[in-house]
Amino acid sequence: MDKLTHFRIDYTDVILQDYEDGKGKIIISNDDRDINLSYYWGSMGQGYNLSKFILQTDNGYLINKLGKRDCDGPINMKRTMAKVRKFIKEETDWVWYISPEGDRELRDELNRIQRQTSCSEEFISSMSNLDLHEYYCYEGEEVFRRMIFSLRSEPWYFIVNDPPTTNVWLSKFLPKLREQLKKESEG
Repeated sequence: MDKLTHFRIDYTDVILQDYEDGKGKIIISNDDRDINLSYYWGSMGQGYNLSKFILQTDNGYLINKLGKRDCDGPINMKRTMAKVRKFIKEETDWVWYISPEGDRELRDELNRIQRQTSCSEEFISSMSNLDLHEYYCYEGEEVFRRMIFSLRSEPWYFIVNDPPTTNVWLSKFLPKLREQLKKESEG
């Protein structure tokens, strides 16, 4: 039952290789974005070929098999810094009126980090080096010091990543693939 099917959707070649009942491989190669993906299923179920299997499988499963699984996408600085600010507000004893100058400097520094950081490594470095010791005030010095220490100690926990760009592309491509597979099964 070895069957090879090839077609093109936009700038993307799709090759479906059905081997025997319930076994097959898909290859997706996009010229425009330099995306090359493939996956082999050794057990799709009796009576299934790749076309039928893809038409009946949800996007999440296919993206998990074909897309990027071992890496995060680019850092989302807006959501990452929102998580930092939420932590300061909800998880520390810091309140702005203990040291308005220190609070203003902290806000300025967090805004600078948000504007100037473009990757996880830069964020971790910036947060690990966060030092506003000149704004410790006698009244709230220990509270401020603990809050800064909390931010510096494990900054990677604040990172929020967007999905990998390959997975985003794949989520937009899969409906087009299914549409093509439906046309081929009808024709």
